[in-house]
Amino acid sequence: MAATRLMPLHVTKGKDLAKCLQERMDYTENELKTEQKKYVTTYGCDIETANEEFMLAHKLYHDRVRSVRKDEVIAYQIRQSFKPGEITPEKANEIGYELAMRFTKGKHAFTVCTHTDKAHIHNHIIFNSIALDGKRKFRDFRHSGMTVGRISDILCSENGLSIINPAPRSERKNRGKYYRENNSKRLEFIKDVENKVLEGKGKGYINWAKKFNAKQVAKTLLFLQEHEIESYEQLKEITDERCGRMQELQDSMKKKELRLQKIKKLQKTIVDYAKTREVFVAYKKSGYSKKFWEEHEADLLIYKAAEDVYKSLPKGTKLDMKKLRKEYGEICAERKKEFLEYAEIKKNMNQYLIARKNLEMLYQQEEEKNEKEGRRSRTRNSHSQNEL
Repeated sequence: MAATRLMPLHVTKGKDLAKCLQERMDYTENELKTEQKKYVTTYGCDIETANEEFMLAHKLYHDRVRSVRKDEVIAYQIRQSFKPGEITPEKANEIGYELAMRFTKGKHAFTVCTHTDKAHIHNHIIFNSIALDGKRKFRDFRHSGMTVGRISDILCSENGLSIINPAPRSERKNRGKYYRENNSKRLEFIKDVENKVLEGKGKGYINWAKKFNAKQVAKTLLFLQEHEIESYEQLKEITDERCGRMQELQDSMKKKELRLQKIKKLQKTIVDYAKTREVFVAYKKSGYSKKFWEEHEADLLIYKAAEDVYKSLPKGTKLDMKKLRKEYGEICAERKKEFLEYAEIKKNMNQYLIARKNLEMLYQQEEEKNEKEGRRSRTRNSHSQNEL
């Protein structure tokens, strides 16, 4: 079973086309979500330079066909979410690739990034709004989202997966209300028990609740014994420390990721500049001939982009490919080490948090019980004084 959604990606106010596309690509290709880009595939582009290739197609299209519009659609994203436990990441990525290929008919470049960081495995498919030949643009048509869902259902059926059966309209209207009420009952567990008692229907329900709570307490005590935790204060200190360390690692990995992206850009600049320098020299010798530009436009655009990067560097800065490669390798090794530590902490973090929550609930119940006994004691003493 897979739920799908088709979304156009527009140029955000205050940002240019390149920045918006880069941010979206960075999110979908996130190594923490795709297991070090293990579950990433592409068509018509390379994963390391997909955003630049998308941008080049836009440049060619807007120069030859029409200028950029105010509400320009730079790309389209398809989200495809699968039922938990029903599919492997490898198969999900394969189905996502086939979905993109069938929907775009192989006319648009796309990336398929399968995220495994949630209970439900899901695909982020981004395809360029400009066709591979740079002459046409994808036109979003009526019921295009339904078409994506239909293709996805066919693929799920072909691969032995379940499909979503649409609910009757009468049930759809009340769906939001049903889920809100259901979530409310789960969150207000104790209040629900008290209401059942007042209605005279609570005996069986209370027996079940007592057994349920007993199981939770037993699990918590076993967890505390296994991890040699002797007090709530110790448990709180451990969870706070681990949460803090996870945040530190996330921040550090994010900074390293930004630096790696910068290094990739600088490396690409060195290569592009060297490859296209002679073309630019020839263009200059031609007296900046319009005919020469039309014949070598792609190479000259690449040269211009590389030259802009060089100009943006601090005065006196020289780019050294050897040093950049060395730095890239060192940062990758450090980031991998941090990722392994992060994964190890996160692996049983939920167990610590559940144990802490259960202890907090137990302490709260104990405080309420003591408060009630205190009120009863004060009431009895008051009655005794009145009788005297």
